[in-house]
Amino acid sequence: MLLDSTRKCYPFGLMKYVLQIAAVMFGLWLTGCASPSSVVSHANPVIISQPITLNHILVETSSSPAGSAAEKNLLNDSIITNLKETELFMTVSGNRADAGTDNGIKVASDIREIKKVSDDARAWAGALAGQAQIVVQVTISDLKSGNQIESFEVEGKSGKSAFAGTTEEAIERAAESITAEVVKLNAKTDPK
Repeated sequence: MLLDSTRKCYPFGLMKYVLQIAAVMFGLWLTGCASPSSVVSHANPVIISQPITLNHILVETSSSPAGSAAEKNLLNDSIITNLKETELFMTVSGNRADAGTDNGIKVASDIREIKKVSDDARAWAGALAGQAQIVVQVTISDLKSGNQIESFEVEGKSGKSAFAGTTEEAIERAAESITAEVVKLNAKTDPK
């Protein structure tokens, strides 16, 4: 029996269409969300009424949303680690006793909003899991007097790939932005 080439074969055409859709969906799942980012906004100008030094930095983190204790600890640890890696400061700690009585600053971070994306959600849903996001209000103040030096808001977002766009990545983006602002402040106050 010869096949008639003029006859349409709908099942095979439909199958081809379904496979194309599946390939596009797989590509979206594989690439994940938009690229990771962080934004510093609502920055108040730096207010320095008397000379300060940034030899010692105390980092304290709090969280307004309930159920985000792990993210609060991760953000605090990330800020401390990033500031230590700059090697610009004598001590960076989350413990007030480590700051001593010398001059320094306090970096107080408060998590205001958080949209979590877990590793499991990212693995199962890929790009459809969405983008993790964290909004942090940061206040930098003089360690001795408590006078506010600067305040700003940081927003960190995850992205890049289907397996990297989790809450941890958004937290790291926010910690990097906070570190960058402290380094800028250090450059403004450096007497050199």
